[in-house]
Amino acid sequence: MKVNKLWAALLATTFGLAATVTPMVVEAQAKKKAAAAPAMTGPAVTKKPIALDPASIKWGMTTKQVGEAIDKQLDEEYKPLYQKVSPGVKMRELDAALLEEKNSFRRSKIEFGKLPVALDSTPLRGEYSYLNKEWILTLSRKDKPTRHFFFIQDKLWKIIEEIKLAKGGPLGTNFQESAVKLSTQYGTPGRIIPPNPDLGWFATVIDWKDATTHVRLIERGETAIAIAYEDNATLQNIESLRPNKPKQEDAIDPAVAAAIRGPDPDPTPPPPADNKKKK
Repeated sequence: MKVNKLWAALLATTFGLAATVTPMVVEAQAKKKAAAAPAMTGPAVTKKPIALDPASIKWGMTTKQVGEAIDKQLDEEYKPLYQKVSPGVKMRELDAALLEEKNSFRRSKIEFGKLPVALDSTPLRGEYSYLNKEWILTLSRKDKPTRHFFFIQDKLWKIIEEIKLAKGGPLGTNFQESAVKLSTQYGTPGRIIPPNPDLGWFATVIDWKDATTHVRLIERGETAIAIAYEDNATLQNIESLRPNKPKQEDAIDPAVAAAIRGPDPDPTPPPPADNKKKK
């Protein structure tokens, strides 16, 4: 997707231009505005606060506290189901299903320790680091977006929602529609970050921030997106919170490097030859 067209779409909806001008005119106006304005050096600042779901979730919560918040959310979502059944077999089935969802969330914990994990082969790679007291919990439910809760030193600092797009859905049918809807929701067009494989960025990202939270809308192909919510305070200190850095995959093993280099020269050079003839 071309950045100019995406930016034009954001401007059109945010400033109410779509109904009065053609897409070509909107794109031209967007190019003119982009040329006249200084480049955005950081995330767009929202005019409306960024909300987390559920509202009881707060940055810095422990794993236990997040588990309790999810328990309460599930209890609320199951209430309408309980109202439809009478005590008996059906209610016991609901009890078992609710308990299994709560336990499944806790069992989903994956720690990023010494051993690599299966998530390394997913788009989530790069959202965590190893050997820095990090782990993840995942809430995966039928017909609901999958939500990943990231912790560092047992403090919640990031949530990523994996969302399938669909006609009539709250975020539209494609990435551009999702970008427009979030720009409208936050009251301003987001900053567009195009892919850059040289830096390890393989998807288009649009981001915003408010006083406490940074949001990234991430392209996940033609029919899916991800929305990442991050704690600003943790994000600013993430380098110091990750003292253990990953090894460079293309680095040469020290033993191999020594073999290639060959034996070290004798540190004690021989004395200079005596060229004087013996008498």
